[in-house]
Amino acid sequence: MIKDLILPAVSLVLIAAAVEDMARLRISNVFPLLVVALYGGWVAVTGWENDIWHNATLFLGMFALGCGMFAMRLMGGGDIKLMAACALWFDWSGAVPWIVYMTVGGGVLALLIIVGRRLVPQGVRGNSSLAIFSAKGPIPYGVAIALGTIMALYMAGPNPSAMAHMPDFVRPL
Repeated sequence: MIKDLILPAVSLVLIAAAVEDMARLRISNVFPLLVVALYGGWVAVTGWENDIWHNATLFLGMFALGCGMFAMRLMGGGDIKLMAACALWFDWSGAVPWIVYMTVGGGVLALLIIVGRRLVPQGVRGNSSLAIFSAKGPIPYGVAIALGTIMALYMAGPNPSAMAHMPDFVRPL
């Protein structure tokens, strides 16, 4: 029963992180911590798998890559922490769909924001409380991370070996 609630709970946490990123261009530390805690709950409910170290290496690899991107000022710190926390949910075989969903989602997000910036009148852009509408403003990539993760969780699944334990309504298509 509890395992039926964990994936929707992760989805809600990620949606909340995306909303905060859109509104404030910040992601509070509570969101990555909740994603990691819910993964711990998922492992406790579905059972420990011997290949869970794949998930840990993906987590560490994404965190290291993110630190490099943060150092080059390509991504924000909250985005990096959220991305690393989300990586924990996937093993090596699940990493490819997850990264593809995030990347495509980020591209679509960037295009929508660019179009949105052009549609918002110049006078409104300067007075807007949303920094994403300012010319050459930042892009809240936490939105792409959150939506890409949700899509990968429901389409590819958190771990192929854990799929047998999932209820029918959350199994990948």
